[in-house]
Amino acid sequence: MKRGIERKLVMIGATWNLFTSLMTLFGYYRWFNREGSQAFQGVEVELAIVGTSLIDNISRIILTFGLFIFVMAIVNFLVGLHLKDGQIQTKIWIWLGIWAFVQLLTSDVIGFLIFMFAFVIYLAKNKAIRLANTH
Repeated sequence: MKRGIERKLVMIGATWNLFTSLMTLFGYYRWFNREGSQAFQGVEVELAIVGTSLIDNISRIILTFGLFIFVMAIVNFLVGLHLKDGQIQTKIWIWLGIWAFVQLLTSDVIGFLIFMFAFVIYLAKNKAIRLANTH
């Protein structure tokens, strides 16, 4: 049984993750730093120090999240490349389920739908492969 649909969905999902990570790293991260520093201009020194510290900490979280999604996009590209036709790969369907759940936790609806479809189709084809092997 061919895994073409799952492979395409995982590659599309990986591309989506790559896009969102780059937007987070180069768009949102810089915007947040710029707007955060402007928000604390002209305030008292104590408030500016606390605000700058807060902005720095949140910026690190944004940067870490963007890098995490970037690395996982590369992992998903590798997963898509290693999908084997006609075989049930337990680690692949576990990964797809976990990554769909992570996408849901991060409120990435598009990523969640892509990986959930890949997960469901993968499980359905696993059932078909099992049935074909028993007959």
